[in-house]
Amino acid sequence: MAAIPVPILGPDIIDPRQLPQIKEYVKKARQQGNVQVADTGPKPRPKRVVKPPKVPTWDVTPTESAAALANNINEGLQVQAVTAEADTLVVAREHLLAFGEYVRDKLAYELLSNVTGMDYMGREGDRFEVVYHAYSISQPDKPGLVFKARAPESNPELPSLYGLWKTCYLQEREIYDLYGINFTGHPNMKRILLWDDFYGHPMRKDYEEAYYEEPVKPFTSRWPGGHHERIESQNPFGHNVIYPKDWDVDKWAPDTFEDYLEHVIEARDVKDTTDFESDRIVINLGPHHPSTHGVFRMVVTLEGETIVDLEPVLGYLHRNHEKIGERNGWLMNMPFTDRLDYFNSMQNNWGYALVVEKLAQIQVPERAEYIRVIMAEINRVFSHLSLVGFLMNDLGALATPLFYAFEARERVLDLFEEASGSRMMCNYMRFGGVAYDVSDDWLKRAEAAADMLKHSLEEMDTLVTGNEIVLSRTKDVGYLSAEDLISHGVTGPMLRAAGVKYDIRKVEPYGIYDRFDFDIPIQTDSDVFARFYQRILEARESLRILDQAFKGIKETQPGDILGGKASYTIRVPAGEAYARIEHSKGELGYYIVSNGSGNPWRYRVRSPSYINLNALADMCKGGKVADTIVTLGAIDIVLGEVDR
Repeated sequence: MAAIPVPILGPDIIDPRQLPQIKEYVKKARQQGNVQVADTGPKPRPKRVVKPPKVPTWDVTPTESAAALANNINEGLQVQAVTAEADTLVVAREHLLAFGEYVRDKLAYELLSNVTGMDYMGREGDRFEVVYHAYSISQPDKPGLVFKARAPESNPELPSLYGLWKTCYLQEREIYDLYGINFTGHPNMKRILLWDDFYGHPMRKDYEEAYYEEPVKPFTSRWPGGHHERIESQNPFGHNVIYPKDWDVDKWAPDTFEDYLEHVIEARDVKDTTDFESDRIVINLGPHHPSTHGVFRMVVTLEGETIVDLEPVLGYLHRNHEKIGERNGWLMNMPFTDRLDYFNSMQNNWGYALVVEKLAQIQVPERAEYIRVIMAEINRVFSHLSLVGFLMNDLGALATPLFYAFEARERVLDLFEEASGSRMMCNYMRFGGVAYDVSDDWLKRAEAAADMLKHSLEEMDTLVTGNEIVLSRTKDVGYLSAEDLISHGVTGPMLRAAGVKYDIRKVEPYGIYDRFDFDIPIQTDSDVFARFYQRILEARESLRILDQAFKGIKETQPGDILGGKASYTIRVPAGEAYARIEHSKGELGYYIVSNGSGNPWRYRVRSPSYINLNALADMCKGGKVADTIVTLGAIDIVLGEVDR
């Protein structure tokens, strides 16, 4: 008995051009009774009980150093405010402000790098937690400080640390948006990634979005058995939509024109404003504007052409990357990191691999370490070249400098494609190494590409650095002091362009960076020109590292690229870890919490583009609208990383 042929495009996709033939075939087959119609419907199968993930627990016996630090701080504050757990400090929420002021001013932790929301649903005691990672800029050899504050489920509330570190402006708003933890004293405590009328807090463990299926992957509807029917056929959208409390969807109706007129202010009702020097106006730059380099909006308040206030509006590309990461298996997240800063997928991969290796204590073979350095530094050079091209475009140079940069970029992307199979979404790093080795021929072409990048870099420097239009449009524009930049959490080339010699590859070497001879160039003017030229100088140092890496990799054993046991799935020991790398745009950090299973309990990305935007308003105030465009361009944001 023959079955109806499956359409060419496969069982999940029907070619509509074949429908008439299929219908005719079925009709004849049923009339003749000699052909069995294939059963393509869902096969009934037993339901598997899915247990919720267990709450993470691990040994929190205080280390000697953490216990001693807690005692010193308690003595300094003259109150029992801090207790030690493992190598972290837990701060009583009523003493959080005093603690923050003490560690910033007395212990010199000037940089509050990362603020992370946590939900330990099912844990005894306080359900919510906020984790802070702080570092010392003035004493870079001092180890980083990790401290936590906890809040109850009934009224999750903590004091804002914005008055101490301005980096909390965006980071605390994100935690409020996604977790519902309120920070008292914050100057603008409202949502940041989701729209104001959104109901619920999607990073909470008990939040179930539309089409919610199971808490973690792999879903039982897909595995085992390879079933292809989608959850939409079993769980319609309308069965799992969260509406605001006391809101009846059946009674809702859109606003009428009369409702709109209630909010219109007529001229006769406006008070006399002749005592003002000038009227302020509010305009929107973006979200659909080429100068914003993506879907990004700035609400700008003007007096004439002078900017008196600016508010960044984010979230147009938000897809809850971190929630997806907590539902995925550990290795499933690797290709998702490519889509953060899609100009720097190799560096994104490395940061994530590093934090899992740190918690799982996985050793990386020497050859894989060299390959990682080569990929990351080539990536850094073309990223900085691209920034120069884009910035010149913002200044009105149109496409010529950008095409110069992209000509060099194409050579690098060809190398990435040959090594990983993809030009931009490389998915190349693995826990314990890299996915594929590189051949001797590839290394020769990579060396030739590095020589070409040197030429392109010098050519770009010669063409644009001394240009009088570039100088007039970038000098003394977007200035912000080093102290303010640190308070805003700004890292990377922007901070070094303000004279701060701080590079994670030097102060906290990861991989094998401690083997390489390179300098940390700095500028001192902290304006748009300094930020632009800082990229030129840093690209030169990356080329120095590449020269040494090409020589060093020749001494390694080909094929030795993965430490530990190769596996599609792994179980990471219970615990927490934070790892950071010197990304092209600043500090890229990953914070993870594991409950010992095959999925993260918490997966947090500290994206440099997002944090650096904290400083945008202060850099633009007092400037002109045209200056705002180049000030934003010199930050070098990528919206995939900003919105996550």
